[in-house]
Amino acid sequence: MKKTFLLSAAAILLSASATFAQATANQTTSPFIFPEFKTGTVFQKGGATVEASLDYNTVTQEMMFDQNGNKLILDDVSNIDSIVIQNFVFVPANKVFYEKLTKTPVSLFAQYKGKAVKASADGIGVSGAIGGTIGIVKKDNQKPGSYDMQLKKGYKINNQVIYWLKKGNEFIEINNLKSLDKIFPDKASQIDAFIKENHTSIYNTEDMIKLIEFSNR
Repeated sequence: MKKTFLLSAAAILLSASATFAQATANQTTSPFIFPEFKTGTVFQKGGATVEASLDYNTVTQEMMFDQNGNKLILDDVSNIDSIVIQNFVFVPANKVFYEKLTKTPVSLFAQYKGKAVKASADGIGVSGAIGGTIGIVKKDNQKPGSYDMQLKKGYKINNQVIYWLKKGNEFIEINNLKSLDKIFPDKASQIDAFIKENHTSIYNTEDMIKLIEFSNR
């Protein structure tokens, strides 16, 4: 059974990257957003801040921190307002973390998801993706209470980026660009024209940021 740990100030005091954001169909051998744990700041709802070495596990959809070499789960997020890692802002949402991409009234967020898939002989993932943590194992030399993962031989991680808009207190998944017409009904025609003129792609993060900034004007 997976062990989880409550992150506290006492415990942790002892580029999501554009590459990942645009690698929707790409495969990697790491379940983490960043290539290594980075120093970040946890902003609590009460105003307190705590620094920690952090990274986000895209397969289990968990924020993790490094404590003396052990990879632990940021378990209780009820008191967390946001987490900043190298200028990337993550917020707890729908029991996982999203990266906040715009500061607009209706804000754009990205959810980063990884799925372990069995690779074919040429290294390309085969159909029938394996979900959850299948295809991933704990490292053999882990100490009790730590939680780190590595891929089994023959497996890769398929990356996926899911976009969400936050309107009021509601997160709305963006499945296609046409769905924006319902979120911004007064600007539907202008948005459609912007998408056509700029050849906006839902698979390009910079395109999505520009589109949502335009839609909020």
